Amino acid sequence: MFRVFCVKFSCDASYVISGSDDTNLRLWKAKASEQLGVLHPRERRKHEYHEAVKNRYKHLPDVKRIVRHRHLPKPIYKAAALRRTMIEAERRKAERRKAHSAPGSIVTEPLRKKRIIKEVE
Repeated sequence: MFRVFCVKFSCDASYVISGSDDTNLRLWKAKASEQLGVLHPRERRKHEYHEAVKNRYKHLPDVKRIVRHRHLPKPIYKAAALRRTMIEAERRKAERRKAHSAPGSIVTEPLRKKRIIKEVE
């Protein structure tokens, strides 16, 4: 898998869609442990019971931490870390280039202005 450039949730937030450098879209389950397909009544009751227990004890710190915890697929997590590293390297390079050049020769554009692609009047 190549670098991941965009990640979106589906409308019902049950899937994560990732687009990568190799022009592929990948579909991930938002809850990796969740079973797809038809559930038997016994399995459905088990899931309902677990949800009820989580709701009943959600005020406890340990349970709150477990419920909040989410795992990202490893390629997406690594891609985000790589992207942060690349952005930080670009920022450091620009700072050093500005510091070691003649005053006023390099004009930096604010990030707010860089993000604007096109202005429509």
